[in-house]
Amino acid sequence: MPPSSLYVHIPFCSSLCAYCDFPKVLYRKDWAESYLSALFREIELRKIGKVKTIYVGGGTPSCLPFSSLEKLLSFLSPHLEQGGEFSFEANPESLTKEKACLLHRLGVNRVSLGVESSLPSFLKKLKRNHTFEDAVEAVKNLREAGITNLNADWMIALPGETLGDLKKEERAFLSLGVDHLSVYTLILEEGTLFSLQKVKPLKEEEEAAQFEEVLSCLREAGYERYEVSNFCRNGKKCLHNLVYWKDEEFYGVGMGASGFVDGRRYANTRSLSSYIKGEGLEIALDVSGEEDFLLTNLRLQEGFSLEHFKNRCGRDFLAAYGDKLAKLEKEGLLKRWRGSIVPTDRGIELLDYVLLTLIA
Repeated sequence: MPPSSLYVHIPFCSSLCAYCDFPKVLYRKDWAESYLSALFREIELRKIGKVKTIYVGGGTPSCLPFSSLEKLLSFLSPHLEQGGEFSFEANPESLTKEKACLLHRLGVNRVSLGVESSLPSFLKKLKRNHTFEDAVEAVKNLREAGITNLNADWMIALPGETLGDLKKEERAFLSLGVDHLSVYTLILEEGTLFSLQKVKPLKEEEEAAQFEEVLSCLREAGYERYEVSNFCRNGKKCLHNLVYWKDEEFYGVGMGASGFVDGRRYANTRSLSSYIKGEGLEIALDVSGEEDFLLTNLRLQEGFSLEHFKNRCGRDFLAAYGDKLAKLEKEGLLKRWRGSIVPTDRGIELLDYVLLTLIA
């Protein structure tokens, strides 16, 4: 069966953040028009039909002008099955009331807002061009437009951040009242402004303490942690991202996008000019299917069933990893539960160690 999920990459941004290493370029009208034409060609080339989830990410998709957004969403909407999840990433400063109404009219039913911080000093450090008040206004505009399934991205453990700062952030993010929060710690990626500035991250123990504080706070507020960095309430898990974390196949289209189709993983060129020319599509990625299964599924709080592992990887997990599993169980990092292998909170915190122990 063909994949039932589609990721669409829009690489344009109105400005470049200090920490981001995703494939991106500054917005230019002529580039955007050529890009959308190339994007539509790729979707037609891949013969993508109806899917259960569509996720438009970036970059900053909401930085596109109204007319380009309308063109993009009008092309994508017919590909969504009835009742499917249609997610769209947006930044608070570029999500106007008019754009929110457009999203709703053309089938978008889930929006992920790049809020990142509520504190002006940290937003400035991150090179974000919005205030927390802009985020509050964006949430209001989306709800009034009819979109209530909302996520807010939140970055913690920023350089210089204290637990006092974090508690202020907690109060602010809870005040948004969204049913999904994606909580990330800062990763200093090579080639970003932060790495060039040699920004020093918090110490590991400080970072861990901040995540423990947020974990406790969100659980007390009724949020379920269902993946390493993702929390929801009222059952509002991101169905599209669950496809990645369960190691299921998906289409990826656009500059720098990756996909997993017919048992083969691929990535597209990160060069805008090459992509517009239709060059550099489907660069094969050399990955281990079994390692990739463990890498993704152990990010989930529910882990994976032994039956699922056997169906996907062709062998018995306990026979292949029994000794290593016993070691990780003894260390309190993994556990067996109702026919599944499940990471503990501590196991999720030390996921890299868990994976290295299993795969080594």
